Amino acid sequence: MTQSSEATSVSSPNPPVVRAAYLFGVFLVIALAVLSIVNFVEGLNPGAVGFDFRGAFLSAAHDVRGGESPYPRVEGPGLASQTAYVYPPLLAYALIPFTFVSETAAVVLAVLGVAALLVGTLAVLGVRDLRCYAAMFLWAPTVNELHTASASVLVAFAAALAWRCRATVLPLGATVGLGIATKLILWPLLVWTIAMHRLRATGSAVAIGGVVTLVLWSLLGFDGLDRYAAILRRLAELEAEESYSLLGGFAGLGLGDLAARILASAVGIVVLVICVVFARRGDDFRSFTLALAASLALTPIVWLHYLVLLLVPLAIARPRFSAVWLLPLMLFLTPLNGNGELIQPLLPAFVASAMIALVLVEPEPQPVEPTTAPAAGSP
Repeated sequence: MTQSSEATSVSSPNPPVVRAAYLFGVFLVIALAVLSIVNFVEGLNPGAVGFDFRGAFLSAAHDVRGGESPYPRVEGPGLASQTAYVYPPLLAYALIPFTFVSETAAVVLAVLGVAALLVGTLAVLGVRDLRCYAAMFLWAPTVNELHTASASVLVAFAAALAWRCRATVLPLGATVGLGIATKLILWPLLVWTIAMHRLRATGSAVAIGGVVTLVLWSLLGFDGLDRYAAILRRLAELEAEESYSLLGGFAGLGLGDLAARILASAVGIVVLVICVVFARRGDDFRSFTLALAASLALTPIVWLHYLVLLLVPLAIARPRFSAVWLLPLMLFLTPLNGNGELIQPLLPAFVASAMIALVLVEPEPQPVEPTTAPAAGSP
C-alpha cells in the first residue's frame, strides 16, 4: 500500500458510521417535521377555510357590486375583527364574479384559484422540476395561503410576471402597477425599476396603477379614500405587534413600540439601499430579490402566508430541487394565532433571511429568459 493510500484510509471516516449518522439525521428531521406539520394542521379550523376570502374579500365584492363602500370606519369594530377590507378597490371589483354563486361555491373556487396561481407562479418562472412543486405545497406559508385564500398569492404571481416581463415596457409597467393597486406591499418594485433605469416602465406602472385605483374609487364616490391612510395606521396598531413582521419580532424581544418601528424601518431601508447598489452594478436578479425582501421587511404586518412571495426569487435562482426548498418546513413550528413566544416571532424572518441569502450568494445561472422586448436597461 502506498503512503498516500495509507493516509487516505486513515483519514477517511468509516463509511457505515457515516451512513448511519446521515440516516439518523434524516430520520430525526423528518420526524420533527411530521410532528410539527401534524400540530399545525390540527390547529386549522375546517369551518374557517377561506377565512380572508370569506370574511373580507367576498363581502367587499358584494358591497362594490351594490355601489356601496367596503371600507370600515377607523374606530369601528370592523378593523378589530380581522375581517375588514383594507386594500385598494381593485381586488374587490375583480372578485365581483364570485358574488353570483353561493358562498360555499365561491370559497371552493377561490381555494382552487389559489392553488392554480401557486402552480402558475412557478411555471411562469420556468420551473419544470416536479419536486419543487411538491415542496411548495408542503410549505407552512402555502398551507396557510390555501386555508385563508388570501391575496398573498396574487402578490407572488404579480412579482413572477414582473420578472418575466422585465425586458418590456408596457407589460412590466402594467404588472407592477396593477400588483401595487392590488396590494401596496409591492411598492419597492418601483425602486427596482427606477434603479435599473426602466423609467418608461416605472412611469407606466404609476400611471396604470394610479388611474385604475382612482377610477374604481370614483365609482364609490371616493368614500374611504380620505381616511385610507388612517385605516392602515389603525390596523397596524391593532395587529403589527402580534404578527410576524420585523416590527412584531422586535416588539416580541421586549423593544418598545417606537424603537421596534425605527429598527424595522432601518432594516428595510438598508435592504432597499443594497437593492439600488446591485442595480447600479447591473445585477438585475439580486436587485429584484432585495426589492422583494424590502417588501416584507417594511410592511408592519406579516402573516405566514405573506412568505409565499419567497417562491419567486427561489424559483428564479433554484429552478431544480435542492435542500433550500425545504427550509420553510421550519415554519410549521410557528403558531397559527399570534406570533408565539421566545424565538417564534422572529423565526419567519430568520427563514426568509436564510433563503434570500442562499439565493443571493450562489444563484444557479439558469434564470428564465425575459419576454422579447427592448434591452433590459433601456429607459
